[in-house]
Amino acid sequence: MIWLLQIPAPILGFATVAIVVGLSVGGLILFRKAVSHTRLENANAVSGQVFQLAGILYAVLVAFVVVVVWEQFGDAENATQAEASAVADLLRDSTAIPAAYRPEVQRSLVAYTEDVINDELPRMRAGQTIEEESDHMTAVWTAFLKVQPETRNEIAFFDHDIVKLNDLSANRKLRVSTGESAIPGELWVLLLGGGVVVMAFTFMFGTRDLLIHAVGVALTAALMGFVLYLIFALEHPFVGALSVKPDAYVNVLQIWKDDLPHA
Repeated sequence: MIWLLQIPAPILGFATVAIVVGLSVGGLILFRKAVSHTRLENANAVSGQVFQLAGILYAVLVAFVVVVVWEQFGDAENATQAEASAVADLLRDSTAIPAAYRPEVQRSLVAYTEDVINDELPRMRAGQTIEEESDHMTAVWTAFLKVQPETRNEIAFFDHDIVKLNDLSANRKLRVSTGESAIPGELWVLLLGGGVVVMAFTFMFGTRDLLIHAVGVALTAALMGFVLYLIFALEHPFVGALSVKPDAYVNVLQIWKDDLPHA
């Protein structure tokens, strides 16, 4: 189902809401034909109390899931920001390593960043799996491990760069892992099943005005459909239109080229 996120967000969101509203209103019409007004009116007191309880329980569940997926999305954004920041720090500090090794180090870092922008993030946006280690990351490590610092200043900067390089690797793995995060299938069953139960209770209100009843059901269904779409979209932080953008990496390259045009 992840392929659905390739559909433009406004279209997918509208389609989700429209489907939920259509099914709910259609179910209401069938239900009203099968159950008499009198029977519904007599059950108003009981159905109203049960609906309140079911609605509260479902609202708590939805709130919990929304918080979880929003935190996952935030973790994905933080991972990209931290990874880009590590690249920026390494490029900045590369000016302090011996001149003989500097060009290769800088080229490897720039190549790695360009690969993230032009290859990895587009593949993640398409829902493809990204390897935790890449050839470009290996090239960065290789370039740094060739460096032979001599002066005290070079040794200090090199030691700091190795720490930053480990941070870069860790944040890369975090980006990849957050991209693969997903809500367990059992939770989706509970979300969808709970939604069906809540909408079923909205059919039980005893009113003779079908239009007013249908409008109330449609508005409730529209809200529920939008929330379910939002959860689905945020569940995969790097997939589709509503995903983490490559701006952090682009800014690193832009600042690098502006500040150090000779690199």
